[in-house]
Amino acid sequence: MEQTFVLQENVLTDNLLIIPGEGKIFKGNYIAIIEEYTFLNSWSDQLSVKRFRKQASLDKYLEKKYPEFYY
Repeated sequence: MEQTFVLQENVLTDNLLIIPGEGKIFKGNYIAIIEEYTFLNSWSDQLSVKRFRKQASLDKYLEKKYPEFYY
C-alpha cells in the first residue's frame, strides 16, 4: 500500500510525495513520485509530476525545494 505525504498545502491543491509500499516500486522502476501544482488561474492549478529512481536524487530535491519536510 502506497504512502502519501503532503509537502506543501496550497489554496486549491496540495503538493504530494507518493512512496510505494515496502518492498515494492512503481512501474518504470521509480521509487517515488512528487506531484507539484503551480498557480494557473483562480479556478485551477497546473500539475507537474516528478519521478525519482534513486534515493540520493530524491533526497537532494527535497532538501532543495522543501527543507522543512522530513519523512
